[in-house]
Amino acid sequence: RQPAPAAQRGTAFHAWVETRFGQQSLLDPDDLPGAADEEIVSDEALDALKRAFDAGPYANRVPIAVEAPFALVIGGRVVNGRIDAVFASDLDGVAYDVVDWKTGSATHVDPVQLAIYRLAWAQVRGVPVEQVSAAFVIVGSGEVVRPDTTAAVDLLRRL
Repeated sequence: RQPAPAAQRGTAFHAWVETRFGQQSLLDPDDLPGAADEEIVSDEALDALKRAFDAGPYANRVPIAVEAPFALVIGGRVVNGRIDAVFASDLDGVAYDVVDWKTGSATHVDPVQLAIYRLAWAQVRGVPVEQVSAAFVIVGSGEVVRPDTTAAVDLLRRL
C-alpha cells in the first residue's frame, strides 16, 4: 500500500539530511515506512523540522557516515538496517556516536534500536561495542536522548 503522507514527509526529511551532509540520497520516498513520522502532518511541519535541524546540536558536525547500511546476526537471524548518522564521539573513551533522527516526540524511542546500532557499528568498524555510544536526536526540540543500552546490548549478545 502507498505510504501515508506523513511517512513520505519523514522519508523526505531523512533524504534532506543526507543531501545536507553532502551525500547522494539513498532513499526513495517509497523505501521507508516512516513508522515514527506521523507527527509531520504538513509540508510546513516538514519545513519547521528542517529549520530545527539547522539550529540543532548536530547541524554543524561532520558525519563519518550517513544512512550506513548493516547486516547483523542476532539469535540466528539476520537483522538488516541503516544507521541515520555516525559521528566521531566527544565522550571519553568512546570513538563513535551513532545517531538516530526522530522527527516525532521522544515517546517513539526504543533503547533496543540503539543497542542494535551500537553492535552493528562496532562490527562494521571492528571495535569493541564499548567504543560506540548512541543517541536519539528529537529533531523538533533539539533534545539528545541517550538511554542506557547496556542491558539490551548484553541481551542481544547472549542471543
